[in-house]
Amino acid sequence: MLASIWLQVVGDERQMLQSLIGSLAAQHGTVSFQPHLTVCGAADLDPSRWDAVADSVRQSGLLPLRVRKTGISHSTAVWSRAVVIDIEDGPAIGAYREEVSRIAGAVIQAAPHISLLYTVDDGGQRPDWAASGTRLRSIAEDCAARVAPSEFMLGDPVVVAPDGDWTNIRGWKVVRSL
Repeated sequence: MLASIWLQVVGDERQMLQSLIGSLAAQHGTVSFQPHLTVCGAADLDPSRWDAVADSVRQSGLLPLRVRKTGISHSTAVWSRAVVIDIEDGPAIGAYREEVSRIAGAVIQAAPHISLLYTVDDGGQRPDWAASGTRLRSIAEDCAARVAPSEFMLGDPVVVAPDGDWTNIRGWKVVRSL
């Protein structure tokens, strides 16, 4: 099953980030999504392993997990990292991601981050401006001024699967809470 395991932003910052993500999507003709940090994912994430992941999550006692923002960056190359909050890859988040990915049989695909803007529209296509480093840099600079918190709380782990492929953002569904 094509799926990813997420940690959702919890606490006071959740609503602030959700509003920012929604505003950016509306302003730039893209799609809004829930604020999260992708722990790991796989094209063939095996549902039979989810109970073991859930048990490990409960037993670890790590959640909720406080993570530190190191900056805000942008990418013209990866639609899902167009504008992101970079998160320090500290010992706690690193150990958590490694353990969950090992138990789930999934891979960690990127450094820890919380996305703010994806360059995918409602039809799953990249807007013309998505390759503009200048535009994305400007959006990232605006976000840096708007995202005051230096730390975020992550918790409420879930398994998310797309309807089709990942560019169908409106088709993303939580298929299991961990």
